[in-house]
Amino acid sequence: MAYTMENLLSVLHTSCPAEVDALCKTRRRVEHGLTTVGLKIHCLGDNWELLNLIEALGGRSEVIGSRVYAHARASVTVILPPVGNARSAIMLLECIEKYFGHPIFHNPRYQIQVCSPCRLDGRHAAILAIAFYLGSDVLRRYSLDDLTTTFSEDTLHGLKHRGRRIVLYDGEGDLDRDFEWWGLESDRFSILPRLPFVKERTDVLTCQSETDIENINLIATLLSHHQTLAYWKHLGHRFVAEVEALLRRHLLRGILEVSWIHPATGEMADDTQFFSALQELMAYAFDEYARLEKEKRNQWWRRGTSDRPGILAEMQALLQHYCAELLAESGRLLQEGAT
Repeated sequence: MAYTMENLLSVLHTSCPAEVDALCKTRRRVEHGLTTVGLKIHCLGDNWELLNLIEALGGRSEVIGSRVYAHARASVTVILPPVGNARSAIMLLECIEKYFGHPIFHNPRYQIQVCSPCRLDGRHAAILAIAFYLGSDVLRRYSLDDLTTTFSEDTLHGLKHRGRRIVLYDGEGDLDRDFEWWGLESDRFSILPRLPFVKERTDVLTCQSETDIENINLIATLLSHHQTLAYWKHLGHRFVAEVEALLRRHLLRGILEVSWIHPATGEMADDTQFFSALQELMAYAFDEYARLEKEKRNQWWRRGTSDRPGILAEMQALLQHYCAELLAESGRLLQEGAT
């Protein structure tokens, strides 16, 4: 990516000066030990607004480069510079919305890709995908076409074959390491000045909302800290156990045994088992949603007598609980002046 965040903010400043000024102050700030946030925008329809932005940033070669990775149906894919926190990521997209004059969030013409440092292993990647899907404020029905990227087929002699997945490794683009990382040194809290990863990332495709970005930021933090034994590993360990327990309660434990991410070891990816598990999850979620909508129309629901909130509400409550715990503990650390 040849252009810089300064270039981008300069272009956006005329449309939203106050927001851009705020972004200049917060964009490299890591908040509460959460992971950094990288973004890509895939335009699945008319692309004149993105083309205007690209031209303002110096043209296609400066912004898009070789475009090795993209959504298969994207007319344009733009990589945005990474930021230190989810609030800044959302604010950056809101500034681009103002520049465009129409929404990116909740707009089927755009797919937002959220990139998090750390290459999660297969188990953690599965939990990331499942928790993202169930915790979102946008209930989706996917087809395999929705998950097809330029990495879905055999490219570069099989080295980039990723199949069709919600979660992806190595979606191209550099990893900016100059952000703080909350680690542990001899089991004591330690803030590292740089990310402990060279280029390893895990990306979530098909994001559509502010809630999606916030949820992925939280989930990726808990899982990456659990996997790498960083500061939030204790919350990550409990989160993994609670997601597994939730799936067991709803008789969905088996979907965790499927490959929700392709490791890209050179062999062709088989999407059959993954998509079968995803279809099972989608069918269960939509059945729960239909049941709750029906109960809402009944008088006894309005009296608050139902004790079956459903898997969607349970996952959303779980994410809210862990967010609150993380923020409370982070607040205590800052109050104590921990370094």
